[in-house]
Amino acid sequence: MLSIPDEYQINKKFALKTFLSNKLTPKEKKQFREVVEEVELSYQITGEGIPSLIDEEFNCQVILFFSIKITNLKKASFVGNVIQKLVKPFCVIRFYDYSNKEIYCFCYKRLNSQDRTQIVIEHMVYSSLASTQFEDKFNLLMNENVGFDKIQNKSNKLDFYLEMMIKTFIISNLQLWSGTKQILMSKVWYNRPDMIELYSQFMRIEQLKKEQKSALTVVQHSRINGELKRLYSELNRYIGRV
Repeated sequence: MLSIPDEYQINKKFALKTFLSNKLTPKEKKQFREVVEEVELSYQITGEGIPSLIDEEFNCQVILFFSIKITNLKKASFVGNVIQKLVKPFCVIRFYDYSNKEIYCFCYKRLNSQDRTQIVIEHMVYSSLASTQFEDKFNLLMNENVGFDKIQNKSNKLDFYLEMMIKTFIISNLQLWSGTKQILMSKVWYNRPDMIELYSQFMRIEQLKKEQKSALTVVQHSRINGELKRLYSELNRYIGRV
């Protein structure tokens, strides 16, 4: 589990029926019961040590940290999608199973402009598979960059959560760019628009890398390489920023 101060620890277990919303089909409810073994709210960041943010788009007064035991980590995306849509506050979900592996799930969501009691999912992030027994490269980078004390932007809970989410995405996709580790140590995290732009650029690089594998013509390769070069140049702007 990501390092969170003990003052936020709660360790509250939930019955599975809590998450069986009427929006789920009977088949989805059955699958949820078969896959999920235990749901625990491990931590919740409340209070104003990290200020809340309430505006037209967000109502961010708490960040929840769930630990969920499932039968197979291949089902993490199904369970994560169910819970992230049902739980309105920002939450981090740690999935684990019997294989001594874990996956983290983040979700960037905003209030529905037509009905502020509802949320709109903007982005879902699932981390790389990591060991719960050994300190692999992923665990090492997560501990160095995503633990509570390692988050640079504590201006408000939204910025705090976004930094955790985007750093996790980057650490899970180090192959996208040779400068990703330097980005983790940059000053980009102190500015929300920059964080969101950075995330958009990395997602575009991920998409282009996939297109590159299936490109058949010289023209296609040239277009993709040209856009990648432009994106890498933009990312370099964040390195060394003071």
